[in-house]
Amino acid sequence: MSRVIASSSVVLAQGLERQDNNSPFFGYENLVTIGNITATTEDVDHPAINLANPSTAAYWQADSGSPAGYTYLTTIINRVDPVDYLAIAKHNFGTLGIPICVEGLSDSDGSPLDWFELTSEVIPADDSPLVFRFEAQTLYAVRLRILPNETSSSPVQVAVMYVGKLLIMPCHVYVGHTPINLGRDVEATSGFSENGNFLGRIILRESRSTSFDFQNLPPAWYRTYFDPFVVASKTMPFFFAWRPQSYPYECGFGWVTSIPKPTNQRANGMMQVAVSLKGVA
Repeated sequence: MSRVIASSSVVLAQGLERQDNNSPFFGYENLVTIGNITATTEDVDHPAINLANPSTAAYWQADSGSPAGYTYLTTIINRVDPVDYLAIAKHNFGTLGIPICVEGLSDSDGSPLDWFELTSEVIPADDSPLVFRFEAQTLYAVRLRILPNETSSSPVQVAVMYVGKLLIMPCHVYVGHTPINLGRDVEATSGFSENGNFLGRIILRESRSTSFDFQNLPPAWYRTYFDPFVVASKTMPFFFAWRPQSYPYECGFGWVTSIPKPTNQRANGMMQVAVSLKGVA
């Protein structure tokens, strides 16, 4: 299942009382680029730079002849603004039973011993999207640590990796929401014999869909924080979760099906906006 993996030290700090660890979030900021992502091992046909492409068709893959030891996917951030998440999609860590965690480096002059864990090591239940949350902080670099694959000859793979600062909503979602992992959309064809017997059904394509309906958004907050997300969503997919602490297994990676358009909800300027999206299965 997809999952939000949160450090016990996560503290929210966008200045709104209604934000907490159950507030919905969108992970659209991505600091991973072809110029700052590296891997300690990579297949010649599936290099680490594929991780900077949001397409889930292109992926990084470890070289099958890699030496024993941890594998690291490292992105150099080197900025003052804090980051608080790393997320991945279209991986095979669950299938292979590979433990992974996120590490950070505070100083460019740091030694290999100066890397520290931002999240605890976990073995994903399956190959669904994963969001690792940690306390917002300034870091020089962030990396995904991957345990050696000693039980299978199949190399590890990841198609998408995001690192950045989450957009945390100033409100909760309580009712009327379909969790993304339960919002199954299937295109299939069915076979019947000449006398009408059912012969079988073949799935041609499968995806996920859901929507968010946000109410009473402070007008200044919307213009400062949410509108940049709307602009980015015109072309870029993103990670999201609707109630990350109570339902950590219900997050996803997807894209908007139409550009969100806000409306004034109250005389005091409070705004409302609906977000409809589709996600990878």
